[in-house]
Amino acid sequence: MVGEEEMAERIWSTLDKIYLPVVLAVAVLLWIGIIITVAFDVQLLKLGGQEGGVEGQVEALGPPTVVITIYGKELPGGKFGFGLSPDNITAPGPTIKVKQGDVVELRFVNMGKLRHGLVITDRVSKVNPEVLFGAQIGSASNPIPPGGDGSVVFVADRPGEFFYQCPVSNHGPKGMWGKLIVEAPG
Repeated sequence: MVGEEEMAERIWSTLDKIYLPVVLAVAVLLWIGIIITVAFDVQLLKLGGQEGGVEGQVEALGPPTVVITIYGKELPGGKFGFGLSPDNITAPGPTIKVKQGDVVELRFVNMGKLRHGLVITDRVSKVNPEVLFGAQIGSASNPIPPGGDGSVVFVADRPGEFFYQCPVSNHGPKGMWGKLIVEAPG
C-alpha cells in the first residue's frame, strides 16, 4: 500500500510536471479569446446601430418605406461633411425629409480617411450627442472605420426638425451634420 506521504509526493510531482504547460495553454487561450472578441466587435459594428442588425430591426419594425444612403468624409480646410452621393459631400450636409410614421433605413458609408459615424439627434453637439429614434450608426467610442459602412432602421414617430451628425468629438461642429425634417401627416 502507498502511504499518505508517498501519495502526496506523487501528486506534487505530477503538478510540477503539468503546471507550466497548463498556465501557458490558459494564456494562449485568453489571447485567442481577445482576438476573437475584437474581430466579433468589428462585425457587430458592420451590422448597424442595434443588436440583431438591420434584419432584426426590419423584423421588429416592418420593411423600410424609405431608404437613405449618406456618405461622409473629411473636406479641405479642416471641415467634415455629408452627402447623398460620394461626389457631392458638403458641410453641412443636405436636408433630408421623411414623413411621420415612415420606417426609415438609414445607411452610412465612410468615404474618409478617419473614423466617422452617424446619429440622429436634437441639436449639433461637440461631444456625446443624444441619440433619437434609436438611430445610431457607430459611436464616439466605436466609429465606423475608413471604407466601412453600417445601417440602422427606425420609425420617424414624431414630427419636427432634427439633425443627423457624426458622433465623433468635434466632427459635428466642423460641418459633419445636416437637418432631418419629419413632416406631420396631411
